[in-house]
Amino acid sequence: MRWILLLSCLLCFASAWSAEQVAIRIEGLDERLERNVRALLTIAQAESMSDPHRIRIAHERAPDEIRRALEPFGYYRPKIDAALTREGPGWLAVYRIDPGDPIKLSEVDVRLTGEGLELREFKTLIARFPLKEGDVLDHTRYEKGKEAFSEAATEFGFFDASFSRAEILVHLSDYRSEIHLHFDTGKRYRFGEVSFSETPLKPSLLERFVNFHAGEPFRSSTLVRLQKNLLDSSYFSKADVIPHPEQADARQVPVSVSLAMQPKNRFQAGAGYGTDTGPRLTLGYRNRYLNRHGHSFYADLRLSLIRTELDALYAIPLKRPEKDQLGFAAQIGTEDTLAGTAEVARIGIRHSTARWGLREVLSLDLQRERFDVGEGPQTAVLLLPSLGYTWLSSENVLNPERGARIDLIGNGASKDLLSDVSFFKLRLNAKGIYSLGERNRLIARAQLGYIATDEFSELPLTQRFYAGGDRSVRGYRLNEISARNADGDRIGGRYLTVGSIEYERTLFGPWGVAVFYDVGRAANHFDEPFSHGVGLGARWRSPIGPVRLDFAVPLSRAEDSFQVHLILGPDL
Repeated sequence: MRWILLLSCLLCFASAWSAEQVAIRIEGLDERLERNVRALLTIAQAESMSDPHRIRIAHERAPDEIRRALEPFGYYRPKIDAALTREGPGWLAVYRIDPGDPIKLSEVDVRLTGEGLELREFKTLIARFPLKEGDVLDHTRYEKGKEAFSEAATEFGFFDASFSRAEILVHLSDYRSEIHLHFDTGKRYRFGEVSFSETPLKPSLLERFVNFHAGEPFRSSTLVRLQKNLLDSSYFSKADVIPHPEQADARQVPVSVSLAMQPKNRFQAGAGYGTDTGPRLTLGYRNRYLNRHGHSFYADLRLSLIRTELDALYAIPLKRPEKDQLGFAAQIGTEDTLAGTAEVARIGIRHSTARWGLREVLSLDLQRERFDVGEGPQTAVLLLPSLGYTWLSSENVLNPERGARIDLIGNGASKDLLSDVSFFKLRLNAKGIYSLGERNRLIARAQLGYIATDEFSELPLTQRFYAGGDRSVRGYRLNEISARNADGDRIGGRYLTVGSIEYERTLFGPWGVAVFYDVGRAANHFDEPFSHGVGLGARWRSPIGPVRLDFAVPLSRAEDSFQVHLILGPDL
């Protein structure tokens, strides 16, 4: 057996050694035409041949192959000079080609019949057909225009559509060409009934995801939106939405939806570190579907040396489960920073929906807060209505190459409505990520805030503005940047201004570095100075999201000479 294998290897080696090397040279064509010619030349497909006879046959076939390669681009009268010569141990094939003048279209006859005539999209396809009378005949553009009709028929439910005529006529005698494309859409199909695979959820909840009614005109993109709605709900790990035109009754297409559930329970943990906060720990629990009605429950615990928070939310899906939600929330927490101390307890109700392409959250919270900002312990009870809008644009939320997010939140309270202080607060957060080539990103961030009140000294600590920390001006401790009273106590500000610019460079794989500049203030007067900071960072795009390690130095007066922040979380 060993001798047989050795003999086979020797024969293969001998065959390769005796192969004739063929060099191909093509002259007279631009890059696009030459590329297509080489793709069709038999002699160029196997430039190493063991049989000289095969090389000569391939060379003789070359002129016909060149003509066929040029015809899709409208060249029907090329002049070809072909030569094959011996050069040392190999061969040289030279093809000098004059493509001549391209043939032009004397007639472009594109017609449409059937119910599709009523749709603007089909009329647009006719008006924008990629070839017009007088153009050079280009088969690729013809096929692209032809394919557009078939794709539109599939999109809009014309499942019986066909071309009654689809041909290109070439008249070499007077060197002109014609296109005749006649498309019959037939009648349009409509949506039929929707059936779902078995799930733990009530069928009535699943039916609320359906974004169309039986009898509506069919459209494929409507089914794509249905699939997206199902996956966005977080109930399902898979949602296959399949139309069945072959089962249509009276041109009504039944739709089947095959669903696979996400795990019911999800646990998550996160960790971080900051010079100001010390170690940080986040623990989360999520029950995606408590019952057949699709109710869900969320709980998050955040722990650090200076801040502790426990949040819980019981959520109920509404009419549009993927968009509309009613939630009952509760929160308890403590805070001990340079700005002061606070103990917060809050319960509330909130409604979230999609409106105008934005995420809208309307909430009403009852909050009790005990706080001390250097002027002695105080207690405030607030009934807080709040309205927030979020705009997010990103192709990848975890690790976006480019994207943007804007949050606008307004809340307030009134002594006439069960509150101890009257105020109105408005906050704008914005962040943009811009790609500068394959390995560079520019990240810009801004925060603006305003509080209108005549009773600022009565305002709880959590409702005042401060700056500093890992998501603010990074060279300073959390809440370190603040307006001060006559005793030097940080009392917060009614105006917030924060800006940041960061340049990030990928070095290799998922690893990169960053440099940044931050500036901000929390002030009660416009002439109060800004605090500045700069820093360096390391970046790791981990499978579960970006990890950022920042070393930041303050450029203004600060408690510490530097800050270190370790953060795990999405960029937007």
